[in-house]
Amino acid sequence: MGLSRESEQGEANRLCEEGYASLEKRQFALAQMLLEKARALAPDNPQIHYTLGLLFSDQGRARDALAAFDLSLRLNPDDHKAHNNRGSMLQILGRLPEAEAAYRRALDLRPDLEPPYVNLGKLLEQQRNVERAIEIYDLAISRGLDTGLFGQHRATASGVSTSRSPDRWVISTFDNFAPTFDAHLEELQYQVPRQLAALLHPRVNGPLAILDLGCGTGQVGAALAAAGQGHHLTGVDLSAKMLAQAEARSVYQELRLGEIHASMRDIDTGRFDAIFAADVFIYIGALEDLFREAARILRFGGWFIFSTEDCDSPDYRLLATGRYAQSRAYIGRLAEAAFDVIEARATTIRMESGVPLPGRLYLLHKR
Repeated sequence: MGLSRESEQGEANRLCEEGYASLEKRQFALAQMLLEKARALAPDNPQIHYTLGLLFSDQGRARDALAAFDLSLRLNPDDHKAHNNRGSMLQILGRLPEAEAAYRRALDLRPDLEPPYVNLGKLLEQQRNVERAIEIYDLAISRGLDTGLFGQHRATASGVSTSRSPDRWVISTFDNFAPTFDAHLEELQYQVPRQLAALLHPRVNGPLAILDLGCGTGQVGAALAAAGQGHHLTGVDLSAKMLAQAEARSVYQELRLGEIHASMRDIDTGRFDAIFAADVFIYIGALEDLFREAARILRFGGWFIFSTEDCDSPDYRLLATGRYAQSRAYIGRLAEAAFDVIEARATTIRMESGVPLPGRLYLLHKR
């Protein structure tokens, strides 16, 4: 005897929830199996189609995701999240006017929702409509949304320099990117974690206590673990979703959720043998406080290994990309108090719109 209609709906909801949980764990095959079972039981349930859209989006299947969001919206036309995510897929597919309309529809439905403001602003910046983008960021602020988050987007668009990216800006950026972050970096030919690990390898013979600042998905940890030296790795990051990716690598002995300056202040003096920061300073312009804390928590003879994007400013500069770049002279001045600069190697950080992005790899030795 088959399930009743009510039982089928309940089972479909359960399968959808399990599918979403599997998606959060990046168990894509399991998530798809569960969601397809849910869809077979309840083909008119918009949440199931929406969750399938999220799955396809995380897999980089923009056309499939768009089709799923379209079906979800046919069943529930006033779902603001589906409109926002539909806009993202349209933007990826180059259908920019339709993407703008989708973001604006999401905002009409939920004026207090942050992501459509960010997405719409970035879309307008992509189209070089900077004034309209700034209007969107100002509108978000006027409606009581996070001033730090949208102020940073506004500063980036208008070319105004700030000293560091607000925490909320970093969190929102990386929580959104976490599921596809590693795959995206592969497309950009990003090698910085492995390059930084290679600077340290020939200079050590045994296990070290290492702090990985802004560890993200754990690429530095993976590069260090590959050397087989048995390092004790501690990672710190603001994004819980990025930390979940790092945890899945099983190479860190400790992972901490938090802002790196605050986290460093809580660490005992002389606790670590080495500190890594791979593409972290692109979100922190002014590095004086961080250098002081690094010198404090490193043991005598410890290593400070990090990357920067290059600029010709006296100190640092906020770029139109929303990232910061630091000059070699600035890093040299910061190092003078406690470090010897062993390496300041020019490199290509990654590809940017098909063009090599210049940066630098640093190896500092604590005196």
